[in-house]
Amino acid sequence: MIKFFRHIRQSMINQNRTKKYLLYAIGEIILVVIGILIALQINNWNESRKNSITEDEYYCRLLEDFELDRQNIKRLSEESDYKIRTSKALLLELPKKEKSKEYLIDNYIQGLRTNAFVPSKVTILDITSSGKLNLIKNESLKKTLIRYYAELDNLIYQLDLNRNHSIERAFAYEDDNQVGFQYADYAKASLGDEIMATLPIDNWHLDENSKVYKQFQNDLVFFVLMSNREKQHFQKILNEMQPVYEQLQKLCHHN
Repeated sequence: MIKFFRHIRQSMINQNRTKKYLLYAIGEIILVVIGILIALQINNWNESRKNSITEDEYYCRLLEDFELDRQNIKRLSEESDYKIRTSKALLLELPKKEKSKEYLIDNYIQGLRTNAFVPSKVTILDITSSGKLNLIKNESLKKTLIRYYAELDNLIYQLDLNRNHSIERAFAYEDDNQVGFQYADYAKASLGDEIMATLPIDNWHLDENSKVYKQFQNDLVFFVLMSNREKQHFQKILNEMQPVYEQLQKLCHHN
């Protein structure tokens, strides 16, 4: 094709048909420009189509992350309920002086035990780290997402503070052996009977005036309060999540 045009151009020059040649040259330039513009338009259309597909995928991936977080929060809230029930039961059992120290210690640890909430941020980190936040064309959703993740970080910080405070407090006794942490099932299995026989025995759980008794009782009250606080934070996360979760449901299912 190029050789054909060159042949026509050369023929016109040889025939001294300058005016026609100029018109032809201009036409050729126009055709080239039109071709370039069409190619650019096709390229832009393809790029726009790929971006639209990626945007739709992000909506569904974000929704999957949110659904996973909701499941984790449900599980952790149930754990908080269990810790509250366990700690309250111990507070009622302690004054009766009928339970063994092993029973008290094992349930005390159950009331303390907690798992951290680690949100699924795979998709939002992918979006932000790759600089593709601009692919989220829904401005309302974009603002809600940014606001949600900022508040989420704050609530997780509060949850971590509460959990660390509970752990520090639980093991702030002057003498752990006096309290009897060695009587926990996992501790006894690790130490063995021979070592257990060498450790001191203190029946503080039978003396309500004992310093250890009072601290143990206060810790149980603290565990109840902190577990309730955990549940409140989890509910706040769900409340903050709900608007963006509903938007993602509509966008993902629509696509």
